[in-house]
Amino acid sequence: ENERRDLISEAGDKWAPGALIVAVGRDPQRMGVYCGDDVCDAADIYADGRLDGILDRMRPPLRDGNLAAGMLEGTKAVADPTAVRESSDAPAWLGWAVGGGGVAFGLGLVGAAAAASRRRQVATAREQFDVVQRDYGRVAGELQAIDVRAHSLTSPLANDALRRQWEEVKTGFLGLNDTFDRLAGLTADSPDKEFRERRASIATAHEQVTRLRTAEENIEQLARMEHGDADVRRRGLTELHEDNLRAITDIDDVDLKNRLELLDARVLDLRARLDAPQFMDEFADLVTDHRVLVEAAQEKLYEESGTAEVSDDGRRAPALWDAGWRPGNYVPYAMVYSWHSADVEAAQSAGSSATTGYSSGGFSGGGGSSSY
Repeated sequence: ENERRDLISEAGDKWAPGALIVAVGRDPQRMGVYCGDDVCDAADIYADGRLDGILDRMRPPLRDGNLAAGMLEGTKAVADPTAVRESSDAPAWLGWAVGGGGVAFGLGLVGAAAAASRRRQVATAREQFDVVQRDYGRVAGELQAIDVRAHSLTSPLANDALRRQWEEVKTGFLGLNDTFDRLAGLTADSPDKEFRERRASIATAHEQVTRLRTAEENIEQLARMEHGDADVRRRGLTELHEDNLRAITDIDDVDLKNRLELLDARVLDLRARLDAPQFMDEFADLVTDHRVLVEAAQEKLYEESGTAEVSDDGRRAPALWDAGWRPGNYVPYAMVYSWHSADVEAAQSAGSSATTGYSSGGFSGGGGSSSY
């Protein structure tokens, strides 16, 4: 405190406005990111997972003994809004130790971070606006035909869930009138300020147009499968086969492995009979059995690792409007495996989550620390 008064507020009770401090200690092995209130707000330090995400970027180089790289990663992560637990420029100047044998960085980050954020917002809004301008008219003009196509699907794969998803996509698209009213007068030549101010409406329009366009492609894919398109049928079975192989390779349980191998033999048999009269019924049965075995494999993964599964509404089969949707709307084993891997990683890092804030003798500064 006595050595670096410029890092402390005038009242001496918090970090100075504009200050960012990235600190590393060797004994014990601790790292921290601290900031003035304005910098903490600009960097959204207290958002869920944000501080942990910044410290996660620092941890690998620090564990390798590269202190300079670790501190640089921390500084860059503060200005990178994607650094959330799961790069901008180097700091303007280096500081010296701020107690406890640490090494610190400090800089007035607010202006640079805010400017970079505004540029990203405008660039994203312009890209999304281009997509809306390009696709909205065509999709709107063909909506009735797409609706007819969706309702003409007759296979067991065109179940109630798929039809509900189609109605949700269609309703969202038809509800864009108010959104476009808010975008009236906006053109590609409009100034950045206009795009920044209307970015929320642009994002809404982009989401709904993209969802409908993707749903259209997936409906067409299922329709072609129903009507005997050999390429679509072969591709669907090949994806199922490759997912089975991944599960067979990963799973140690002998009984489950045997059941997966029997299922895969049926997949390959149907792939040799793409013109089978009951192809769609057989494919639907394969998808159902695959779903049951993947659920069993998921239970085994968590049981063997001793990891608790995280509850997340985003963990679901890809919906009709998702690019990862497949005929049968199933969750592939590869996706389940990625969920499990994420949960294992989160459990392993839980013990090194950040301790928020820095308090001592009436001093209470923003930021937080963790072990590495």
